[in-house]
Amino acid sequence: QSEFVHIRLSMVGDVVLIELITKDIQGPKLAQELGTELAQVSAQEWAKRLLLDFHMVTYLSSTGFAVLFRVVSQGNAKGQEIKFCSMGPAVELGADIVGLNKVIEIHQTQEAALKAFSKA
Repeated sequence: QSEFVHIRLSMVGDVVLIELITKDIQGPKLAQELGTELAQVSAQEWAKRLLLDFHMVTYLSSTGFAVLFRVVSQGNAKGQEIKFCSMGPAVELGADIVGLNKVIEIHQTQEAALKAFSKA
């Protein structure tokens, strides 16, 4: 797990908590690296429920959002349950603009997102 640069993993019950730890995700190279790391996690057999936590991210570029859409669509295809949480104002605004909130649940807090999983 220490080979990851942009994310930190932990388990909360049966939910894989993926914290994005790179503050400023700008440009194709960073976005691609992030995408590769997220894909490695979501490829795992045990990764059925994923929660991406954005509390450390201050900026996410359009290429970064494209990566998130890919993660969501691949996850949906595999029957994974994916939610996002804790987006700062700038990231949330970007998510609204690109329509990310139409394809995935975005919760204000990690706690709210985890509760939403347990209902499922």
